Amino acid sequence: MWNLLKSEWLKLRRCQILLVGMVALTLCPVVQYGSQLIMDPALRDPNYDFPHLFANVLWGNTQVFLPISLVMTGGWLIDREYAGDIMKNLLVVPVSPPKLLTAKLGIVAVLAVVFGVYSTAVTLLTGMTAGLAGLSSMFILRQGICVVWNSFLNSLVCMPLILLFGQIRGAYLGGSILTFFLGYSMMFFKSGILLSAYPFSAVLVLSGFDMVEFNGAKSEPDPLLSLAGIAAITALTGVLLSISGTGKSEKAGKNSKISKRKSGAKR
Repeated sequence: MWNLLKSEWLKLRRCQILLVGMVALTLCPVVQYGSQLIMDPALRDPNYDFPHLFANVLWGNTQVFLPISLVMTGGWLIDREYAGDIMKNLLVVPVSPPKLLTAKLGIVAVLAVVFGVYSTAVTLLTGMTAGLAGLSSMFILRQGICVVWNSFLNSLVCMPLILLFGQIRGAYLGGSILTFFLGYSMMFFKSGILLSAYPFSAVLVLSGFDMVEFNGAKSEPDPLLSLAGIAAITALTGVLLSISGTGKSEKAGKNSKISKRKSGAKR
């Protein structure tokens, strides 16, 4: 498994989609703070500081930037195996399709953590450039952990979409668009079970995001329901992994045997 993880990580050097994720995470804090500058002075928050900026970044990352970036990158990692007809090679090497896909999802989780560290650094740089108040060493540590944890939870939520759309030739871009709508939908959940259990809302709740203050929620979310939501999506990933890739590898095996028979008949 370690060799698989290492090889998948090296493949990311050829993934230009990574630039999309880096640019998106760079723009997130800039856009969040910029929205304050272009806002009508009467509506502008005079107490906008680092805690507000980090809260806005958590919201923006979860709603738009991280899900799109992770689904595009993870989908590309899986799609290239089918686009290059590489999956048929699994017939002659001791690696099952579910194991290969597990390694790819593992790299997505690692990449999400890297994205979280990068997002923290960019947010700090943006806030310091803007001269925002409320910065301290303990605050940096606490918020850094929240952002990285939030990124990791986002990767768990995105994994079923990565598996589904990554295995359909060229569909991972469509999957990222669907992910955008799924993430955007959480802003409509202000109360009830979905406020806590909806996967993207659950990510925010478990990241320490104040849904009442920053999302206008009408009631306090239930962390236990949020845990249940993440557990359910993780279980779905496990089910999809157990049934993924097998059919296509068997089809590739049949095609390989047919090709050998044809070549033998020509001889």
